[in-house]
Amino acid sequence: VARALFEMCLKNGHASAALKFLRLAKSCDHRFWWFQSPLRAFDDLKKNVFVALENEKVSSEEGYTTFEKTVSLLDLVPEEVGQMCHCFRDGALIQKKIRLLPRVKCTCTVHPITKNTLRFSIELEPIFNWSARYHGGAEGFWLWVEDS
Repeated sequence: VARALFEMCLKNGHASAALKFLRLAKSCDHRFWWFQSPLRAFDDLKKNVFVALENEKVSSEEGYTTFEKTVSLLDLVPEEVGQMCHCFRDGALIQKKIRLLPRVKCTCTVHPITKNTLRFSIELEPIFNWSARYHGGAEGFWLWVEDS
């Protein structure tokens, strides 16, 4: 149902509603909410890792989402990650799992063709480690442009 509502919103040009329904549909698919730690996708991590990361309060002024907050753990050394997650010996394992989270680097150049037409050249570069166990045969990403 959420996927159908997402596609209806997308077709009718309601990007903000489409984003909300996409988050809901992906949450149903992955069996955890978008505001929870994305590390919940890995069943071989201990539960206290998720609890520790989700209990960290991040102010909305910083603009962090749980995904960005989780990826920022790569800037720390494994011992600090283990200490932060209350899993002292598993800091390196947690960072290994973070590197498996699907992320892309998007580079876009815009070229005007006419007064009302633009040409977009978009280059997407994966910046994550591939694992067939977690990603399957392919990993999909949504990219849409909204005229606002």
